[in-house]
Amino acid sequence: MSSESEAMSFEAEGMHIDESQRKGLWPLTVIWISNAFNVSTLMTGAALGAALTLGDSLIAAFVGFGIITAYMVLVAMQSCDLGLPTSALSTAALGKTGGRYLISIVVGLALIGWFGVQAAVCGSSFSIALAEMTGFQIPVWLSAVVLGGLMLVTAVFGFDGVKWVNYIALPLLFVICMYGLVVSVSDAGVASVFDYVPAESMGLVAGINISVGLFALGGATIGDFTRYAKSRRDAVISSAAGVWPANVVVMMIGAVLAIVVPESGGDITLIMAGLGLAVIGMVALVASTWTVNVSNAYSAGLAFAVMLGKGERGYKASTIVSGAIGIALAAMGIMGHFTFFLTLLSAMIPALAGSMIADYWFIRKARPENFKPLDGVSVPGIVSFIAGAAVAMVTGGTFAGTPLAFLDVPFLLGPVNGIVASMVLYVLIYKAMKLPAFEGPIQFKTPQR
Repeated sequence: MSSESEAMSFEAEGMHIDESQRKGLWPLTVIWISNAFNVSTLMTGAALGAALTLGDSLIAAFVGFGIITAYMVLVAMQSCDLGLPTSALSTAALGKTGGRYLISIVVGLALIGWFGVQAAVCGSSFSIALAEMTGFQIPVWLSAVVLGGLMLVTAVFGFDGVKWVNYIALPLLFVICMYGLVVSVSDAGVASVFDYVPAESMGLVAGINISVGLFALGGATIGDFTRYAKSRRDAVISSAAGVWPANVVVMMIGAVLAIVVPESGGDITLIMAGLGLAVIGMVALVASTWTVNVSNAYSAGLAFAVMLGKGERGYKASTIVSGAIGIALAAMGIMGHFTFFLTLLSAMIPALAGSMIADYWFIRKARPENFKPLDGVSVPGIVSFIAGAAVAMVTGGTFAGTPLAFLDVPFLLGPVNGIVASMVLYVLIYKAMKLPAFEGPIQFKTPQR
């Protein structure tokens, strides 16, 4: 099947973006800048600030997002060339069946984890605020279950008012954080923030790993947005300029807040309480998280529905199951394993992107006419992903503090090791299997469409 007929097939499924739908640089950049200020980014920054010096927190955030940007722009250019989202891009490297199952499982499980994390944050914030207002303490797990359940109901049955809540909640959260930042730093002194040394340090490499984990999924699925870009230049600049600086700035806000409230241990809800903002902070945290978590549950449910061949019509049942698992994780204390969760994402998802990058750039020479979805499962894609993820986990300290700690063999940076191993293995296995070769040099300019 030719690349033109493949494009027509994807267009029939509503995936392919043609020239009339393409957007300029600024609209795409604004999407990422506006999405940078959120609870997850603040939480990750706070986790860094609680366990690193301010300087090391900055390095961890900057390098972590630099790693993400390095593979993100390659995926972004491919999606721009082909006008296709990540799920469709994966069909050449992983096969139609492999891409359908693997992408759905990885994305679905990551979103379930994020749903659990966000529900746990809301539950903790609500319990603390209620105790401050009334003196009555209810278990955090119970608050998480109730609020997570309400979010899940919204995801399954819909509620148009949620987006309007978000328009108010995010600016409110920003104002609260900036107020807390200015007041607390004024009281504590700028010098104390810069001189802060944590009682127990996670180490700079671990900090970089969790920074990668924060946006690993977004970096791999950037094609869902950059397929609208008019050129590779627009895809690269909008992704790098929109994602890298903004997220680093927001993470550093979270880091400073954690430093000025050291007793919080990096818990954003305890930070709010420590700043005397428990009640208003609870309102902002719960409200700003609501829209995100509705999207997490819906997208996880949709991913599994697609995997099972149910399509969008079958998303409700899988959304309920996905949300229920996320709520259970919240009740069981997923927040206590937040850094492990991020480290796991930083190991798995870059390796998945590595297989896709190797296929398009090194095998198909970055030429759209060479793109061809494969039927079934692609051996090079599946094997290289699994091996790359394993390398990243073993060398990136994923198992530290667990019964599997004996598997840790620290070496450089786990996510980098994983993506390099995935790319190299993909090319080696592809060539060893004598699969179709493509002549000519790699095409670095935007192809003519």
